[in-house]
Amino acid sequence: MARGETIGAAKLRQHVRQCLRCQAEMSRERRIQRELHSLKNEIPIPDGLNDQILESIETIDRRPIIVRRQRSKVAGFCALGVALVLGLGSRPVRRLTARAS
Repeated sequence: MARGETIGAAKLRQHVRQCLRCQAEMSRERRIQRELHSLKNEIPIPDGLNDQILESIETIDRRPIIVRRQRSKVAGFCALGVALVLGLGSRPVRRLTARAS
């Protein structure tokens, strides 16, 4: 993407050309991108840090997170079942009574 280029379809580019609010947002976005790039060049990154970060992410044991998510789903379904039972049980039941003539 070239600097100052608007991403998207022709309709979006045309809208941005005419909308001052969107132009201001694009300007803020470009400014933030410039600041981030300047920070990247200012702060030296130690050699091998990127590899260390990626290795630590890959070695995370995700099983507890998966188990917790599965337990939450089961608890949610149980709560839904209880709510349905209570909701159906508290519904007024219409009783048919025989009318004496």
